[in-house]
Amino acid sequence: MKYFSVRVQPSHSSTISKRIWEVSYDKTSSMATMEREEVKTVPNALGFFHYPETMSDEQARTVLIQSMIERHDQEIVELTASRDALLNLLPK
Repeated sequence: MKYFSVRVQPSHSSTISKRIWEVSYDKTSSMATMEREEVKTVPNALGFFHYPETMSDEQARTVLIQSMIERHDQEIVELTASRDALLNLLPK
C-alpha cells in the first residue's frame, strides 16, 4: 500500500496575535512512491499524518485537524488546572 502525507502548520506570515494555518500535501516522497506493508497509521497532534492512498485528502486533513484540536483542548484543561493550583497558593 502507498501512503501520502498531510501537514498543518503555522504560516510564515503568522503571528501569535493572528495565527494563520496552512495545509500541505506530499504525494511525491518515497512513502508515496514505494509499496509498503499495510499498517494502521494515526495522526500526530504536532501537525502531520501519513495516510493510506485509500483515504481522501479531505478525510486525512479532517482527521489531522480534529486530532490537533483535541490536543489543544487537553492542553487548555491542563494549563487551567495548573493556573488554578498556582492561584490557590496565593494569600487570600
